[in-house]
Amino acid sequence: MDRIDRFISYSEGVGNVNTIIPAAEIEQELKKGAAQKRYVKAHRFGLAPLQPDIDEKGIDEAVVEADYGIAETGTVVLDSADEKLRLATCLAEKLTVLVEASRIKEKLEDIVDFLEECSEKEHGYLAFISGASRTADIERVLTIGVHGPREMQVIIVEDM
Repeated sequence: MDRIDRFISYSEGVGNVNTIIPAAEIEQELKKGAAQKRYVKAHRFGLAPLQPDIDEKGIDEAVVEADYGIAETGTVVLDSADEKLRLATCLAEKLTVLVEASRIKEKLEDIVDFLEECSEKEHGYLAFISGASRTADIERVLTIGVHGPREMQVIIVEDM
């Protein structure tokens, strides 16, 4: 199994929807069911930034770019030094993450240089996101979306 298939397998294992698309089709893909209140931060993919006010009510959707994906866990990694980005990824009902296929690495150890670079920043924050927020109470009743998005989509962008 190659690293992309492995990433998808683990990502779908926690309920994420995964799509592989060519770079030229990103905007068209994101127009499907576009949310009313949407946060967009994906400059690497040529998307115009959109940063509405984010308050305790949250937002409908956040579209963000991942710095890396980790195949062994189906996790995306984001440099989250930007406070609005942190709020958007936590308060959006739906989180859509764009990641370049070439930036999906086999193991966490493969991005050690990136992790060290981010940790050396004065206000460095990293987010490791594997899927929608899930929690259960003492009676094992599963609740989705309490501490983050209710659903997550990962769009793997074929190398640009």
